[in-house]
Amino acid sequence: MGNHWQEEVLQLLQQCRIGFLATQGEHSPETSMAPFAVYQGSIILHLSTLARHTKNIANDHHVGFMICTSETEGRSPLALPRLSIQGKIESVSNELLKVSKAAYIEHIPDAEQLFSFADFTLFHITPSHIQWVGGFGSARKIDVESWSALIV
Repeated sequence: MGNHWQEEVLQLLQQCRIGFLATQGEHSPETSMAPFAVYQGSIILHLSTLARHTKNIANDHHVGFMICTSETEGRSPLALPRLSIQGKIESVSNELLKVSKAAYIEHIPDAEQLFSFADFTLFHITPSHIQWVGGFGSARKIDVESWSALIV
């Protein structure tokens, strides 16, 4: 398998603005849609403290996050490129708040107004396991070092 997967991962991250956040709920796993950005290898999320996923994060910082190409007519949904990330989620530190916010707004400009809401907080997922599926017969685990080198 060649190195074209790197360009495909970068293309997916540039094209997509939403992903699916998996958290551990009180009784079972729960999944919710979440707009995202990437900064220095971390997935940046701007989440409401009123949402169930944020309450779940307070109880268990281990999460999953999936980014998937949109379905299009004529393309098998089984062949859609996708990225699955597992890791630990934490609030963005004060030292990284300004640059993380800028990265988030650059990727999702219409979210800027939400930063005036008191119940929203920036979080970052530090990936520990990354799985790339580029389509049929094109899958690979991406180690953290390769991910960090790719996502600068």
